[in-house]
Amino acid sequence: MKLIIHSRDLQKAFDQVSRLATQKVGNNVYAGILLRAENNVLEMQATDYQTGIRVSVPAQVEESGEVVIMASYLPEMVKKFPDGAVKIMKKTENNMLSIRAGRSDNEVVIGIVSEFPRVENFEAAQQVTLPGDQLKEMYQQTQFAVASESQRPIFSGLLLEVDGERARMVATDTYRLVYREVGIGHDMGSNPGIIIPEKVLSDVVRLLPTDGAEPVEISWYRHKVAFRFSNVYFTSLLIEGKFPDYNRIFPSQFDARAIIDRREFTGALERASLLARDMSYKTVSLSWQPTQVDIHVTNAEAGSMEESVACEYEGEPLQIAFNCFYLLDILKRSTGDTVILHILRNGPMRVEQEEDKWYRYLVTPMRSNSNEEN
Repeated sequence: MKLIIHSRDLQKAFDQVSRLATQKVGNNVYAGILLRAENNVLEMQATDYQTGIRVSVPAQVEESGEVVIMASYLPEMVKKFPDGAVKIMKKTENNMLSIRAGRSDNEVVIGIVSEFPRVENFEAAQQVTLPGDQLKEMYQQTQFAVASESQRPIFSGLLLEVDGERARMVATDTYRLVYREVGIGHDMGSNPGIIIPEKVLSDVVRLLPTDGAEPVEISWYRHKVAFRFSNVYFTSLLIEGKFPDYNRIFPSQFDARAIIDRREFTGALERASLLARDMSYKTVSLSWQPTQVDIHVTNAEAGSMEESVACEYEGEPLQIAFNCFYLLDILKRSTGDTVILHILRNGPMRVEQEEDKWYRYLVTPMRSNSNEEN
């Protein structure tokens, strides 16, 4: 194996695979990065028990071959190489990999290629293609509602569904649920939903090019999913199980409705959060009146805060408490001058956007009382 590659291309490839490689623990089979040089392409692979990545970058390949490098420091070392050509060659006399950049000569320990678990293509039963910018948007607007892995696994992922020319992503931790739907501009048919681990989508979004709507091909079969885009092929296990029927969770009727300035409401809750953040349930009380909502929080160890925000309110006066940060999570991702709140006396509150009906949020109150004083 012998090749010449620009340091920027080598760094790009290591940046893409090294995060997955550094997560390996306790099993030498999964420790290392596979380098494969052929047809003027350098391919890198890294894998663990659940995910795998394969990337390719251009290179001047003089001799084809493949090695497994075991040096965990190498991705950081490559970042410090001078700009220019990097010469890589496998040395048969001492079973080492020689890497030369400028005046820097390095020899890296290599592993056993035959033992490396390769990232292979698999035959897909279902496949869709989504614009990368829309996949990224859906993820960023829903991932905050995913539960931690310490809870039921089904809630540690995001539901992805495609139906005709619409794609949707849904997440819930059972205390709140967020729904985001986008138009994809072409008919992809109807596909059963899949539950993708949040950490996997986080890695995929991180790897997406930043220069626009790179198409992302998503294919899956049984318990496996693959993402293909640009120079990346990324595989993972899916989360098995049945996601809650979110259509049944959204109430069809409410007791009250409020239209409120998004920025003013967000600012008031941010101030309230300074007291609520150290409380067990991070609770803030909202008292709804015909022309305003009164925000109140009391921290026995720090003090209290009251603030009113003007709103258009339809319904009987209500006082309901919510986790302050659950409200801020959606408000900080909302757009437009106002948000629309649909309120139940004893049930969840729905948050809708002023102009975007395809982005909805449901949050469960901490308690619900009617016409009470603090």
